[in-house]
Amino acid sequence: MNRVLSSMMVLFAVIMALLLIAGCSSDQGKRQESADNKPAEMNSSTPYIAGGISWSIPADWNTAPDRQMRVQTYIISPADGDSDSAECAVFYFGPTSGGGTDANLDRWAGQFEQPDGANSKDKASINKSEAHGLQITTIDLTGTFLVSGGPMMQVSEKKEGYRLLGAIVEGPQGSVFFKMTGPEKTMAAAQNGFNSMLSTMQPVSM
Repeated sequence: MNRVLSSMMVLFAVIMALLLIAGCSSDQGKRQESADNKPAEMNSSTPYIAGGISWSIPADWNTAPDRQMRVQTYIISPADGDSDSAECAVFYFGPTSGGGTDANLDRWAGQFEQPDGANSKDKASINKSEAHGLQITTIDLTGTFLVSGGPMMQVSEKKEGYRLLGAIVEGPQGSVFFKMTGPEKTMAAAQNGFNSMLSTMQPVSM
């Protein structure tokens, strides 16, 4: 009888230990999820303006020197395991230039190849939202990034395992284009910052 009671007590202790471990794992997962969704710390002291909208960038993003055809270029340091930084380029071409939203989504998707040869736009996640009355279309896509350059913009390099986070913001004076590309780990680490930047978008009088 004592042996039965002893065995039952041991079994009960094992079950309680397993439940405790499961509970700790669940709490850890919730904390991690909360951290992943936490808005990035923003540098609101230096808002940027183009196309009749203003925005702020995360405090850990760096502003690169001026580049032709760009409003701004931001550099995001590589995450552990990545050698390349991510880059967020901002474009504004005027009230009637730059092309429509769909045309730009097609062009951005066309700069990526898929391992299975599928159409990149079919693999992309495209969503529409609104912030402070501004219409925002976003695209999220992974694949092999076709780096182009030179006078003919020919493909100069192919970078596997890259990701695109893009946004087209319809401002009062025309669309402003935000295109962030980089290796997947770095992009995953910067995603909250990108979303936080979009949440700061608001129209300004110019």
